Amino acid sequence: MKRRSLAWLTAAGLLATGLSVPAAVADPPAHNPGGPCIVDQQAYVLASVAGYDEAEHSLATIANNSRGTVEVHHAGLSGEGRNLTYATVGTGDTVVWLQARIHGNELHSTEAVLQILQRLGGNSQEARMLRDELTVVVIPLYNPDGAEADTRRSTTPTQTDLNRDWENFVQPESAAWWKVFAEVDPNIGLDLHHMSSAPRVEDTSDLNQFQIGTFTVDPSRLLPSQADLARQMTEVSIDALDGYGQTHLARYFDIDVTNAVLSRMLLGGTAPAGEDPSSQSRIDGAIFYEVRSVGQKSNGYLEQLFIRPTMAVLTAAADGSLYESDWADYDQLPYADFGRCG
Repeated sequence: MKRRSLAWLTAAGLLATGLSVPAAVADPPAHNPGGPCIVDQQAYVLASVAGYDEAEHSLATIANNSRGTVEVHHAGLSGEGRNLTYATVGTGDTVVWLQARIHGNELHSTEAVLQILQRLGGNSQEARMLRDELTVVVIPLYNPDGAEADTRRSTTPTQTDLNRDWENFVQPESAAWWKVFAEVDPNIGLDLHHMSSAPRVEDTSDLNQFQIGTFTVDPSRLLPSQADLARQMTEVSIDALDGYGQTHLARYFDIDVTNAVLSRMLLGGTAPAGEDPSSQSRIDGAIFYEVRSVGQKSNGYLEQLFIRPTMAVLTAAADGSLYESDWADYDQLPYADFGRCG
């Protein structure tokens, strides 16, 4: 594992190593984080991030410039009749599912995955190696209606949180994406999100910019191999951001949510009406990222918080190092303390 700053270690981790716990860690000073999260009366310009039309145009341009390397597909239509568009790149045996913006108002993940797709479709030695080893399924706008309305949920017909709809499948988006998932049968999943609050790193006054969600369900409910791979994906992601600016990392709080998309990818056993649940294989491992929210002056930085760890996981999956990653220090990754924006 790479060497990290002391801010990464929790008090428990320091004690475990025999080191004394600094007073600032044991009893942090009062701190109300500010930074790039949406607060009351804050104005932000949606034109600064990719919306539905921009994403559709970018996908077509990337595919055209790739000379057939990137292929664009349509899974179906959203509740309002927009295309559910995705792209595939690569011919490798390891299939990676990369989805963005399942919550329509979590903005920067769309631009991030478009940049990743453009990179994968290029002619660099890195891109050619990744395409040889991986097949990457890229969904820039899982929830196009919510993106256009700048709202978390779908808009019609039920205004549903699409990340809680992989058991009942009330939305056409959910059924359409399930069918793509069952068809491509991915090995690895990455889901990109934004935070809605301004958390600190646990037991510090450090503003938390990036969180790892290693498990969407209790790991005891997963196959041991799934839990191991999730921790390995987490370790590779953390290492990719080590030393990048003032990025303070934390672990997303423990959850056990069975109807989330990643949860059902891991657990299996559900399907839209008329489909056979057994036609969906269980994914080998899946995690999600939570990045600080909108900030016009920091758009590029926020996008890199998605791009760097995603590319690291793709590279590690392609060269095999992912499956050898040492996650012995996983439990030392601190949780986030959630607070209000300052």
